[in-house]
Amino acid sequence: MNYIEYLYPVIFLGVMGFVLLAIGIRSQSKKLFAAMAMASLAVSFILVIIMPFNGLIYNQLKFSRFDEIFSLILIISVIIIVVPTMHDLKEKPDVFYALLLFMTASMLIIAYSYNLIVLFVSFEGLTIITYILAAYNKTRRNLEGAVKYLFIGVIGTSFNIFGISLFYLSTRTFNLLNIVNISYSRALILALVFMIIGFGFKLAIFPMQQWAIDTYDGSMNSVSSFLSTGSKIAAYFLFLKVLYLGFPGYNIYIFYFFAILSILTMTYGNVSALSETNLKRMLAYSSVAQAGYLILVYAIISYPYHTLVSRSVFIDFGLASAAFYSLAYIFMKGASFISMSIFKKDKIMIDDMAGLNKKSPLLAFSFAILLLSLAGVPITGGFLAKYFLFFTLIIGNIWWLAVIAIINSVISVFYYLRVITYEYRRPVKEEFNLTMGVKYTVIISAFITIALFFSFSLFSYILGVARI
Repeated sequence: MNYIEYLYPVIFLGVMGFVLLAIGIRSQSKKLFAAMAMASLAVSFILVIIMPFNGLIYNQLKFSRFDEIFSLILIISVIIIVVPTMHDLKEKPDVFYALLLFMTASMLIIAYSYNLIVLFVSFEGLTIITYILAAYNKTRRNLEGAVKYLFIGVIGTSFNIFGISLFYLSTRTFNLLNIVNISYSRALILALVFMIIGFGFKLAIFPMQQWAIDTYDGSMNSVSSFLSTGSKIAAYFLFLKVLYLGFPGYNIYIFYFFAILSILTMTYGNVSALSETNLKRMLAYSSVAQAGYLILVYAIISYPYHTLVSRSVFIDFGLASAAFYSLAYIFMKGASFISMSIFKKDKIMIDDMAGLNKKSPLLAFSFAILLLSLAGVPITGGFLAKYFLFFTLIIGNIWWLAVIAIINSVISVFYYLRVITYEYRRPVKEEFNLTMGVKYTVIISAFITIALFFSFSLFSYILGVARI
């Protein structure tokens, strides 16, 4: 087979991005560019599905079914924001939607690449575009959040450069697929430390999370949605590959480091959200807590002790849990931020949700489902995602970490229920801007979240292909 066929989705998105820019010379129709961007993303989604896998290009790009799953998740994270963006966008829709397509192409390369240089360049391409998107409407809040994001992003990039350099010094290769029989040296330990700090900023994990709170709060709602989902999942999967393939596994110190980091991150996010009255900032703190659950998988793949099942099954469950949790997270967190577009103001307080049920019962129900899913309440995809993640901890005989994670999930129920209470039990306080694009994006995402609760077969499929 011609290698170029493996790159059709990436090439197609890049070409369509330039097509949108060319059309923008004559037209500035938001609907036109949203429709073209949505069609382009849908075609790329189909191309990824029908593309043959188990291919390897020059031992640098690998195309497996597990990579396919993450690439589809990343495409979905962009699809979710295409239509709602029309509500927030003030100017130059051609540039905005073209950037979305270029950004998606970068994420697909991240999903397929196993070369640290290619991964770094692709991720920085994605990051640079998100800097632009965060400041796109040029309001004071946009610019303030974007400047903080840029400053922290540069720091994170610097740490990653040092980490990659030290990694090469230790292994003499940038190719993760060529790593065999290595042991920890001082340089390799430092490489891991630098990369943990670098990606820690990108993932907004404790204690490197504060920029995310301000940036999510200040950005357009659709941009906040992507920053908290697609951008974060891209960084998460990238570092998952690096940690799993690039560093010696089953290390007690790395396991406890990620276990403690996960506990601190989820606890900080949940406790901070409990006292927050600004709804968008509460969702941002919730996003920090969700990152804590996600990095439990980093601890799982580093676990050095005896497990209740074979180690290969244990690791497969961990990788499958990471993918399934990421899928559920894209819908429940992404649509939650998009829901903020129903308000006509920037600073949104929790009591502004008062009476939403009276204005739009279906939208109020959908938003409640998304919040309950984030908390991990049954009948939602979030529950099943946490079930598989906690089940993996239990079969690994790491029950104490599962108990702490469950306690954190219970804590989160309180601040989510507080918002739902305002939806249903308080009189109307604000006029809601119930645009069709925002409304139906939230409703569809909520029903997909419910459908994920019944998708045991989907998890079984992911488990069967969970190989990096």
